Amino acid sequence: MKKIVVLLIVGATLAGCSNLNKTQNGALMGGLAGAGIGQLAGGDTKSTLIGSGIGAAGGALAGNYAETQDQRRQQAYQQGYQSGYSQGQTSPQMSYNQSAPPVDSRW
Repeated sequence: MKKIVVLLIVGATLAGCSNLNKTQNGALMGGLAGAGIGQLAGGDTKSTLIGSGIGAAGGALAGNYAETQDQRRQQAYQQGYQSGYSQGQTSPQMSYNQSAPPVDSRW
């Protein structure tokens, strides 16, 4: 019965993660993983809480790093897009009436 309750709580927690940013999601996932590992390692409440705290901190740091990298990539993309757009660059025009390239008769 205890395992079913734990699985329901974990399932409900994961279902509510869709509107979290990467830092919050990392903290939540790290906290859950850390709590599980702490419980397996120590088998008591103190170990579970310590594992949860360490996991949440590590997950938050990893999530924040990933979020920062995504923001940098998005900013670089926008700068490149605006630079190309402001220069009036367009894609080359292809015509279907162009003749085929010459064939090399040596082959």
